[in-house]
Amino acid sequence: MIVKCRAESGGQRVSPAYGLTYVFPAEFRLTRGQEYEVYGFALFEKGPAFLVRNDGRRPEWYATSVFEALDSEVPAGWRAGRGEGYELVLTYPELAASETEMAELVELRQDALRPFARQVQTRTSSLPVDATPSFAALVDLAGHFHQDYDLVADTPLGVIDFCLEGQDDTKRAIVAELDALFAAGMDEVVAHRIWLVEGWASYDPVRFGLTCLEWLRQVRDHLSA
Repeated sequence: MIVKCRAESGGQRVSPAYGLTYVFPAEFRLTRGQEYEVYGFALFEKGPAFLVRNDGRRPEWYATSVFEALDSEVPAGWRAGRGEGYELVLTYPELAASETEMAELVELRQDALRPFARQVQTRTSSLPVDATPSFAALVDLAGHFHQDYDLVADTPLGVIDFCLEGQDDTKRAIVAELDALFAAGMDEVVAHRIWLVEGWASYDPVRFGLTCLEWLRQVRDHLSA
């Protein structure tokens, strides 16, 4: 299912159950005229909404009136559910089955973002989820980029040098994983999923003018030097 945004601003966002509020200030994070994949449809108390991946690469519910439908085919594998605050939801199985997951997706919690990121990869990446090489060592590296990572070193690569000092086996494991991922065709969607969702890194390279893919290429080149 694909829709095109036809609005430029306004309070179109729809909040799910439990009276939860969004963790970020109210903003319209879509671009008029841009197409978006739909990852769910719900009938909330405030009206019908589509779940899309906004311009900040985060899941967000927007009123259906914001969009024009370009492809209305319901994706294979969607399930129906209901819960407090929503009469109906049609979406991927993990989200349809759980009120808690519906709420946690709004709160942008990691446990809910993981299945969403897998759905994004399934729908928009040429690299299938089940064909993605292992990235356990890379996730461990991302864990060093906690909220105070900038106090560890002056640069992101400096953080890596500090945390991996004397750990040659770990460096080789990370390089091996990155080599396999690049050989398999890792794109930006997969790189974002690994670094920011699975790895839960506080360092987002996009804020500093790099894509996640470019950053991981820098990491590989740096550790291979």
